[in-house]
Amino acid sequence: MKFRMVDRIFSWQRRRGIRGAKAVSFEEYSLKHAFGGPAHLPETLLMEGLFQLGNWLVVLSSDFTRMALVVRVGQVRFDERLRPGERLDMEVTVRRFRDDAICFDGVARVDGRQIAAGTGCLAVPDDLARYHDPEDLRVLFSEIYRPQESGSHATA
Repeated sequence: MKFRMVDRIFSWQRRRGIRGAKAVSFEEYSLKHAFGGPAHLPETLLMEGLFQLGNWLVVLSSDFTRMALVVRVGQVRFDERLRPGERLDMEVTVRRFRDDAICFDGVARVDGRQIAAGTGCLAVPDDLARYHDPEDLRVLFSEIYRPQESGSHATA
């Protein structure tokens, strides 16, 4: 089973940053709360969305030859929960992009309000073909890259 936590990519700049979104549906089974509280996307999956968006930047910056494997996260803060029906706008910016390591920061927002942030995510690049078919990812990117759809919910 694969979790696809990036539904749209709005913009990206090689080795610098990327913006995207995840729409949280009312049917997503991961939203059930074990203790009967209000449904929300687990914080681990919210962070996975930021990791996947950062990975897309590595894939795109390498012309579909490299991907990133997260090895460390410096600091993470959650301000609010992500509820069903909300759109998560994500932005990942690069602190350092080297051939042997990439350091990212990420911010997640809903309707312009920051709900989570992470700093100092360290990832190491690896050969993309070891994990995914690059041509399949090219097709997926052509389906999710929609710069004209960033709309009023996009992050700056």
